Amino acid sequence: MSSIFNEKNMIAAISKQLPQDQTFKAGIHAIVKKAELTRVYANASLDSTGTMIKSNPEVPLLLLMKEKHCTFDVYIGFSKDYLVIVPCEKEKWYYKYEEITDPKHVAEFGWVATGINSAIHISDILPVYHISDIDKCEIKKNWIGAYVCKMEFKNADKMQVLLPPLTGLFGGMPNHSAYRKAILEVLQKHRGE
Repeated sequence: MSSIFNEKNMIAAISKQLPQDQTFKAGIHAIVKKAELTRVYANASLDSTGTMIKSNPEVPLLLLMKEKHCTFDVYIGFSKDYLVIVPCEKEKWYYKYEEITDPKHVAEFGWVATGINSAIHISDILPVYHISDIDKCEIKKNWIGAYVCKMEFKNADKMQVLLPPLTGLFGGMPNHSAYRKAILEVLQKHRGE
């Protein structure tokens, strides 16, 4: 558990998810209370194992929902243009999917669909967002000094993240306070009030 509260590990985990032209600006250890990720893929389906999304011209759209309704440790951080929320450890998720073939629904959801160039493992689908895709963020301070941020994104993803006032023991994350303040400043621009 102590390796979670290591700033170098956190920076590496967040940086790994950033596009190549982006560099880490700030990040902290946080706790996700609830996560709902929604993805729509064009001409794709799940393979027979139910773990890989592969190109399939016979299926117009694949709707995949990835959810977790219990607390888990994450690193939340940002670069100039991206917000990243990555689990600190391997987590189990609940998945639902539906192949959409009805032309009416294909027309309705097709505009949000992304194509796939190569197979995608469903565990690799993580909450990585362009900051401009934050649709709304409700921020409340709780009684212990933590901030609870309920975020909604333009792609219909929803995340509830607790930003704690302190980090782990033994000073493994010396920049926690400054980084938390920077993250809150980014999120407050999208309060949607």
